[in-house]
Amino acid sequence: MDRLPPPAGDPRPTYASRAARSDDAAALADRTVRSYGRIRLATFAAAVSGAWALSSADWHWAAWGLAASAALIFGLLVVGQRRARRRRRRAELMAEINRRGIARVERRWDDLPSPRAETPPDDHDYAKDLDLYGRASLLHLVGTSGTPHGQRTLRDWLLSGADTDTVAARQEAVSELAAALGFRDRLAAEVQLAAEVQLAAEGRLAAAVHNAADHEASRFLRWAEDAAWLPRRRGLRWAAAVLPPMNVAGLALYFLGVAPGAVAAWPLLASLAVLWPRWKAISRVFSEADDGESGVRGYGPVLAHLANSSNGFKSHCFAAIRERIGGDDSSRCPAHREIQRLRRLLDMADLRRSPLFHVSLALVLFWDVHVLAALERWKGRSGHRVRDWLRAMGEAEALAALAALAADHPDWKMPTLDPDADTVRGRSLGHPLLPPVACVRNDVEVGPRGSFLLVTGSNMSGKSTLLKAIGLNVVLARAGAPVCARSLRLPSLRVVTSMTVRDSLADGVSFFMAELRRLKQVVDAAEAPCHAAGTLYLLDEILQGTNSAERRIAARTVVRRLLASDAVGAVTTHDLTLADAEDLTARSVAVHFTESVREDDDDQLVFDYRLRSGTATSTNALRLLGLVGLDGPVGGAPSGVTDPSASG
Repeated sequence: MDRLPPPAGDPRPTYASRAARSDDAAALADRTVRSYGRIRLATFAAAVSGAWALSSADWHWAAWGLAASAALIFGLLVVGQRRARRRRRRAELMAEINRRGIARVERRWDDLPSPRAETPPDDHDYAKDLDLYGRASLLHLVGTSGTPHGQRTLRDWLLSGADTDTVAARQEAVSELAAALGFRDRLAAEVQLAAEVQLAAEGRLAAAVHNAADHEASRFLRWAEDAAWLPRRRGLRWAAAVLPPMNVAGLALYFLGVAPGAVAAWPLLASLAVLWPRWKAISRVFSEADDGESGVRGYGPVLAHLANSSNGFKSHCFAAIRERIGGDDSSRCPAHREIQRLRRLLDMADLRRSPLFHVSLALVLFWDVHVLAALERWKGRSGHRVRDWLRAMGEAEALAALAALAADHPDWKMPTLDPDADTVRGRSLGHPLLPPVACVRNDVEVGPRGSFLLVTGSNMSGKSTLLKAIGLNVVLARAGAPVCARSLRLPSLRVVTSMTVRDSLADGVSFFMAELRRLKQVVDAAEAPCHAAGTLYLLDEILQGTNSAERRIAARTVVRRLLASDAVGAVTTHDLTLADAEDLTARSVAVHFTESVREDDDDQLVFDYRLRSGTATSTNALRLLGLVGLDGPVGGAPSGVTDPSASG
């Protein structure tokens, strides 16, 4: 296992070096593949010419022996070349994985695999507002998991969070995995290889293969966890034990000329009478196992990598994963070996696809019944474990994805979830989705309960970005991931937001009503007694869909409801009088963003995105109107309209 110390600075040189080494390994494997091809051609030519020469000399037995030996050697060469091709493709994938690491660091979204086309849940607390889905989203950045199980696990962790003990255990595993670059690269490569094998076998698009693998795994799980079919057929089991010896003995006596044909015929007729009514049912059981197994078989190398290569990890999470999949230190048979055994049994069942040969074996030896009995013994031993194997694999992938985030950003830190904390306190906290070179960090404190952070500032100054930075970092913290901050201490909080609200023509819901419904969801979450740790609310420019006077009254009502709960939160607004009410003034912590004017560049506005204490004193809407060419007609603004930025 290739383990390196966590990078102290920019990880891109490390990724570039590893990509170059993988390119070299791919080139070496490619030369091996071509060598195997030449040797195969030479072997075939030598075998044909040698066999022809021996046959011409009437040495027929020698010719047949040479042909058989050549066939064996040729088969070994085919296996060797297939393995060399897999090594080549694995090295190519590992090179690409490291190049993607550079793209992640630089936030070159178009150079990263496109995230799955999923729609965030409409009623989720924060999925839409905090950009969890889609291009340039949190799942686009963190979503290095390849199997449906890994993607689903990572998505669930980011959508729901975990308790303090679970977060601490994940943090331990993520910190350990961040240094294991080789292990993570190989894991991602094996996952991609499994997808490509299925893609080549079934000729479907990548997204279709992804969905098909998930569906087939579900079908296989239904078979693996269902009750066995054969134990309820006691007569069939007795017949499978008694009739095959009679069939073999009768046929042997008949062909030896010791007994008449009736001695062989009667046991065969009895076998036919027993098997015929159950023939379709047995075939159906085989099909249920075989059709679904193809969605699990490809994960064998992934599970083997987890079982064989993670024994150096000391974290509790990985020790539990290894135990579940049967690692070297487990008393159970490893999952990948059980999958191999199952594949061999299903290959034996596939004889039914050769009707003439299959009918003979099935009738004489009760082949299908004995194979089915072996399959159901496998089911009794391992069928109930398959679902947990897949879950363990998904958890390992999710941990590796969070570890990649830590390796990509050595300056990000693990947060502290403190049950006794009453504030969200971040030092040098930034937006995780911004490129590091463009990310401006600020010290932020939200809370304690009974207060709220009031964020004001002009347009484009950074208010919404600050709210998203707070929310995304809390989401990462609750998932067990590092955060974009020098330090972050917080209690375990439920995050609820009202930031990106849309109307719905189809449902007849206006923008204002959509806002009200969303705010009702936020208030209900804050007042809900079920989340003992409290709630973090993030409200961005609420109630924009009504006039200023009513908006101010309604917004104050919402804020008072939230202050009366156990929630902490932040509110952005352009309305500088929102907190002018005496009770709100005493409970608000005012901070703001501002801008400056660059006089030597056509009076361009310059934003530094630095958070300052107090309430904003400048606006810029009319100046921005002019910058985009939408200022008033020649001759100045209409009577009674002034440019507030002029007095800035």
